[in-house]
Amino acid sequence: ILVIGVALIIVLFLHFTIKSLLKLVFIMIIILLAVYGYYHFKDPDSMADKTTESKEILQYLIDDVKSKSKTFSEDVKDLYRKGKNAPKEVDKLLDSSKKELDKEFKEK
Repeated sequence: ILVIGVALIIVLFLHFTIKSLLKLVFIMIIILLAVYGYYHFKDPDSMADKTTESKEILQYLIDDVKSKSKTFSEDVKDLYRKGKNAPKEVDKLLDSSKKELDKEFKEK
């Protein structure tokens, strides 16, 4: 019963959070469209140039994020492999140092 109550609380929390975020996104879109419309009607010729420039900048940023995300995923995979092999390597180092210590104590 406790698990069901916790799940219900989590679902309600997510519902109201997502609902609020969606409202915020819709309000921001409406505001952006209103501002764009105002400037478009005020000076349509320069607005077309600015729109084209904004598209180019946005495309550059999207390409940059794509390339970084590809290298990020490769880096995470590499880090995972290294982390997976690290305990084995540490065990080998500990075993070799233990053998060296045993040799030193036997010599004395």
